[in-house]
Amino acid sequence: MNRLLIVIIYLFLSNCLPKEEFSNIPSISFDKIEYVKSSNNINQDSINLTISFTDGDGDLGLSNDDINFPYNPYDAIIDENLTWVTLGSANVTPPLYLYKPNGSYSLFSNDDSRPSFNCQDYIIDTVFQTTELDTFYIQKNENNKNIFVEYYIKNGENYEFVDWKKIFDKEYSCGLDFNSRFPPLNISSNSQSISGNLTYSMVSYGFKSVLENETFKLKIKIKDRSLNNSNIIETQDFTLNSILKN
Repeated sequence: MNRLLIVIIYLFLSNCLPKEEFSNIPSISFDKIEYVKSSNNINQDSINLTISFTDGDGDLGLSNDDINFPYNPYDAIIDENLTWVTLGSANVTPPLYLYKPNGSYSLFSNDDSRPSFNCQDYIIDTVFQTTELDTFYIQKNENNKNIFVEYYIKNGENYEFVDWKKIFDKEYSCGLDFNSRFPPLNISSNSQSISGNLTYSMVSYGFKSVLENETFKLKIKIKDRSLNNSNIIETQDFTLNSILKN
């Protein structure tokens, strides 16, 4: 599933408004959602989600350059000999540890129970200071993202999680979900309270095939640069037709 992510931000800095006191832990609420259907088979459909937010110190958003700890994409899994474990490693000495770029590590597993290849537990990358490729055992780092959106399809009285990573690739889970990044919202160098609306455009060829005849809802949260999680909001039920933009 190919995906393009677009974030549109409507931002109001609190120093331009009557002073309000906000918690340094971000808070969000649902504003609106709309489904924009492509007029052809080339462009993808989009679901545009708008949330309102407040944050007391304004540390919301990650730039493209924010890839170092603690925003690194993944952590390495190493063995007792401090060797990075790969898919093909023949001589692995348990226990295994989760190694972070800041040099800290913690117990990951008491034994070597590597799964078969999939895109969630492994990354294909170059061996240090060479052009040789290998398949490294990793754990993805949630702190690399700052907006998290989950879809749930209604099934009777219950809801089933939609795993977009597996929708079109059940064997290797190499699809893309809708957890992503929005850029820094406070353009000032000073810490300050901010509030406003953020519109997140999720683009996919799969919306129609997965959701067309379904009732669904979303769960959303955001995270600030200090790694504080916002509240989790849960939308009402929707169908694609009910949110279709005319």
